[in-house]
Amino acid sequence: MIPTKWGQGQLFAFSALEGDAFFTDDFTGTLSGDKIGVIFHSLCRRTLYFGDMNNLIAPKLKCVTSDMIILETLIGTFSMLFAERHLVVGEYEDVSGVFVSLGGKCETVRKGDIEIHNSDDGEYTAILKKEGRFAFAYGKSETEVIILCEKGITLDLEALKAKKIKPYEKALSDNDRYAALYSKCISVMRCQLFSPEGNIKRIWSTPDRLPHRNMWLWDSVFHAIGHRHLNVKVAQDLIFALFDVQREDGFIPHMARPDCISDITQPPVIGWGAWLVYEKSGDKEFLKTVSENNKRFLLWCQNNRRKTEKELYSWHTNPELNNRCDESGMDNSPRFDTESDLYAIDLSCYMANEARFMKKIADELGDKESSDFFGSWYNKIKADIESTLWCEGDDLYYDFDITDNCFSKVKSVASFLPIFSGVCDEEQCRKLIAHLENPDEFGTEFSIPSISKTDKTFGSDMWRGSVWINYNYMISVGLADYGHCDLSQKIKDKILDVINEWYNRTGTVYEFYDSENKIPPFCFNRKGEVYEPYEFRVKYQAIRDYGWSITLAFDLMNE
Repeated sequence: MIPTKWGQGQLFAFSALEGDAFFTDDFTGTLSGDKIGVIFHSLCRRTLYFGDMNNLIAPKLKCVTSDMIILETLIGTFSMLFAERHLVVGEYEDVSGVFVSLGGKCETVRKGDIEIHNSDDGEYTAILKKEGRFAFAYGKSETEVIILCEKGITLDLEALKAKKIKPYEKALSDNDRYAALYSKCISVMRCQLFSPEGNIKRIWSTPDRLPHRNMWLWDSVFHAIGHRHLNVKVAQDLIFALFDVQREDGFIPHMARPDCISDITQPPVIGWGAWLVYEKSGDKEFLKTVSENNKRFLLWCQNNRRKTEKELYSWHTNPELNNRCDESGMDNSPRFDTESDLYAIDLSCYMANEARFMKKIADELGDKESSDFFGSWYNKIKADIESTLWCEGDDLYYDFDITDNCFSKVKSVASFLPIFSGVCDEEQCRKLIAHLENPDEFGTEFSIPSISKTDKTFGSDMWRGSVWINYNYMISVGLADYGHCDLSQKIKDKILDVINEWYNRTGTVYEFYDSENKIPPFCFNRKGEVYEPYEFRVKYQAIRDYGWSITLAFDLMNE
């Protein structure tokens, strides 16, 4: 099945799987909300669109992927597709036409049959139309865009279409309930890949291409988990790309691009994700590289993210209330509304889980010394989590305020990561499940919300009540490991049902969702009030065509 759902804000971009797709000169668009067209987010925006569609007879979208749009009518076919990273080609009917509208200060001139758009920022686009065909090009000079247009107008459109349809040949059958979503995931996963560039030496991924463009640590791992079902070499590269930006001391940044890295890190999940990729590849050389580099990273975490001698870990925080702990990934969680130093339940569990999987990797490689080292480390972390972060009276894990020597009693989705990391015992797991299923806490229509309904900040603003797919995924995996397969499957099924519902209604997959599945994701606050229409240059909203929602849903469908 080929995706056919149109939705404002969907990505339109050239994939690194088809040729060069560089971060530094990216030319990416999003689908328009008021016409059949694409808004290209150059510094001076350009919108490429088909004209008056009201006179068309029986128009029907036949393809809406991240790099090709095909609209068929009784009088002819309209199409636009990426031929290469700076060139879009297609066909149109004269009754409608194809046009470019410009935003900002942009001068339009003509050279023969070519219309050229020159903006003050030094970016050029041009469009050439000839006999029902068009070529639309982007570049840094007039000469460059003219050459691209003249090349594009001669390309074999039918051959290009056939090439772009090929990745969907192994998609689900049309009568499968998730067939359309499955193909949508393939489409987005392909377009979120950049080519090797600068200090990143292999194909790498970004959370959503627009508005995020950089490489993120844990996003890359979640993306690899999905890509392993399409191309295990790409999945391996997404892991290796993180090591390309690793510092000598072992630190891996939370965010990187070809020319720089950030100075904070992010949840350590590389060993776990790499093991899942290895289960598909069987490549022990891949495991060896992961073992060497991830050990250095975990030792950096041990040396730089502990406040005391206990094997408990604390996030770096900053004064910005709406982004107090972007290192944790839970940017605006109420866990971090105070400025206390915390033993963090999530970071401590991530470290335990990494030690657990690094032991598995060492055992697979026959490295007894490393196996003993990580086995001992895991047991130390587990013991300290149990003795310090488990609240017996509340039957829940919390962060612990180091300064005031007491629990920081914010009931969040992080409290269930001991299930994911295998830290809790069977009785504790059952007690945690009681919280998960309690309708007054986490047992919402679409469980599991990022904080409990009992929290005074509970709502729909990111980590203050919304549901995030990555946490649901990790907790469902842990529940299955503890033998609670029915509950695990219930959570997984709900993930797919909710994502599928909103994809079919709006044409896109979102960053986070309503815990009651009533409010449309595009209406949600994101560190403040929502802005309409969708305009991420003015205000970020729940991001559309979001990476890990896509890749983890894809992994679940491949189960």
